[in-house]
Amino acid sequence: MEIPPIQFTLFTAVSLGVINLGSAAAIWWDKRRAAKGKWRVKKGTLLVWALVGGWPGGIWAMRRFRHKTTKRSFIAKYVFVVVLNIAVLVALVYLAIA
Repeated sequence: MEIPPIQFTLFTAVSLGVINLGSAAAIWWDKRRAAKGKWRVKKGTLLVWALVGGWPGGIWAMRRFRHKTTKRSFIAKYVFVVVLNIAVLVALVYLAIA
């Protein structure tokens, strides 16, 4: 049974929207916890949000809340995860149309 393209597109758009909101919320929550001197969100958790497609929301939140923008080691890992996510996406699209 094949999924109609419009349903697949809608599902993908909604999923990515939710993932990006989650990523932005995680960055905001980490900033809030840092300001209060409390336990923080693990860096790995923030990177996983980016890896599953939440990197646009994460980048927006980092810039908006001025959080983790000067942490070079974290930014390097974040960039790697973004490039990995894009590479996998390109590979999947290529395989789908080849």
